[in-house]
Amino acid sequence: MSTGSFASFRRVFSKRDLFRGSALWSVVCAVAASLFLCLLLFTGYLLAELLATGGRIVVDRSDAVVVDRLAALSGGRLAQPDEAAPTVTALKDADDTGIFPAVWWLRDTVFGPPLAKLWRTVPPLRTDWASLVTLAIAAVVFGLCRSFCLSRARLQADKAALDVVTRIRRSLHRQSLRLGPSDLLDQACDRVLELFTNEAERVREGIAAYVYRLGRHPFKLALLLMMALLFSWRDTLLCLVPLAACWIFAHRERKRRADAYRLDADRARSELQILGEALRKTRLVRGYGMEEFEQKQFETYLDRFQRNAGRAAGSERVMRAIGRGLLVSCVAVVAFLLGARVLNDPTNLSFAAALFLAAVFACMYRPAEMLWALRQEWAAAGTAAHVIQRYLDRVPEVGQAVGAKFLQPLSKVLRFDDVTYTIPGGRQLLDGLDLQIPAGELVAIVSSDPLEAKALVNLLPRFIEPQRGRVLYDGEDTAWATLESLRAETVVAAADPGLTGTVRENIACGRPNISLPQITEAAKAAHAHQFIQRLPQGYETLLGEHGEPLDAGQQFRLGLARAALVNPALLVVEEPTERLDEDTKNLLDDAYQRIFPGRTVIVLPTRLSSVKKADRVVVLHRGKVDAVGKHADLVRGCPIYRHWEYVNFNEFRGEV
Repeated sequence: MSTGSFASFRRVFSKRDLFRGSALWSVVCAVAASLFLCLLLFTGYLLAELLATGGRIVVDRSDAVVVDRLAALSGGRLAQPDEAAPTVTALKDADDTGIFPAVWWLRDTVFGPPLAKLWRTVPPLRTDWASLVTLAIAAVVFGLCRSFCLSRARLQADKAALDVVTRIRRSLHRQSLRLGPSDLLDQACDRVLELFTNEAERVREGIAAYVYRLGRHPFKLALLLMMALLFSWRDTLLCLVPLAACWIFAHRERKRRADAYRLDADRARSELQILGEALRKTRLVRGYGMEEFEQKQFETYLDRFQRNAGRAAGSERVMRAIGRGLLVSCVAVVAFLLGARVLNDPTNLSFAAALFLAAVFACMYRPAEMLWALRQEWAAAGTAAHVIQRYLDRVPEVGQAVGAKFLQPLSKVLRFDDVTYTIPGGRQLLDGLDLQIPAGELVAIVSSDPLEAKALVNLLPRFIEPQRGRVLYDGEDTAWATLESLRAETVVAAADPGLTGTVRENIACGRPNISLPQITEAAKAAHAHQFIQRLPQGYETLLGEHGEPLDAGQQFRLGLARAALVNPALLVVEEPTERLDEDTKNLLDDAYQRIFPGRTVIVLPTRLSSVKKADRVVVLHRGKVDAVGKHADLVRGCPIYRHWEYVNFNEFRGEV
């Protein structure tokens, strides 16, 4: 993981976060699950010892020290002092002692005294059949408790990750509201959607794996290792050293093979791309009679591809073989070392004890593998977090100035003074533009480059900020106005998809103080009331991703109704680029006559009728105002305008 990715991951989820809230509960549950696993393994050892010995304890009757120790551990139940000879002890029947053989074998370990006390205080553990039943029930209980704790640990880890990602998604939403209006190319929406879904999901998966595995596996490894060392430290170290060496060697070899596989796969993909390019050059080959030469080239690259693909497949098979070989080698090493100890002296290591140690080593394998694989998931999550953090660290193009003041509605003149604007990437859209528009007029903005006109009107509500120049409302620079007062009187009506919500919420923009009669009046003014009434639930019909679909004309009329309800002093109208039927065009013409009077209207037209009705048409070319005038005058006197009109409205424009 790179330094930037690591730092970004730590920004979204620090080490402290691992030990608070849901993450802490995940760690606690994981530790509890590890404890139950240790209890389950120890119970399994007691069962194995019971089955291997049949509950029979064999001691040297002639060794008074041994017999005295047996009497002390059993509380006099298996041996007691002889009345005729107080220094000598006498053995009782030792054939049906339950788990006492395990007590006796563990007498010199930390497990011996507490296990002996358990044997003395729990009667079912003192007989074979009762011990068998008791241990079986205990194993089931410990197994169920472990499963429950693991499920809770996973649930809490997922919850902790979801809490973090929910916070990230809130930040992405807020940042998109800051940066989105400045995106004239509409590319930021796709990017932030990618961050909001895929990248955020990678972060969630990485945090969940980090919390769950880091809370579970280190403690599990530590507890298993400690239990094995306390059980038999010599045998544990005897097996652990070769096992660790085998595991490290196998992982290094697997990494080397993985690098070779990636190299061969990349080479194979490169050769395949070259082969694919040959398939697109048939006309050149046949036209110049190059069949023989091209066939030789094709065969050469095909042979290379086959060799590289074969090597890649071979490397993949070797990696799988190494994984299986690692497992087999570990099993063989443990079996040989523990088996040799059991055969050499069963009193030092019983068969049940050897099984117990083998089970402990087997349980240590998966945590080690999971912690090793955690680095890759952590790296992927860190990379995703880094990409998200870079987006969140971006400074919005537009911000409210310190000391900004309330802006009065436009009433006299709108002026663009030496305005220059360049979009990110270096493309200049406006170059020292000067324009003056009297208040109350209907003005159409046209340009051979639609982005120039779009940039001009987006300066009005300050969705974008000019690099040079000013936008003046009645002589007041909008850069020093509060965004709230500016955008309350400068509204854009377009064929936007709208919000996910009801028709009523879309027209009222979510404001609860707007009554239904007000909404209905605005919809009637925009000629949206009729089609709204035909929707399944009328004004309560859900729109958006999972709601009722609307065509471009309906979306545009809904946008007009939304703008009419606000009643701004300056209205910007972006007509839909989709073709509209004649009925919709007639309805829009009537809606314009109802909504436009009494305010300044700037239109980005896609219909010739809208251009002809404008009080003046502003023609932009290469970032400057090329001409201003009526439609008829511009047709006669402006070549740029005539070209724009022909490109957009000639009768063959829709044919390919």
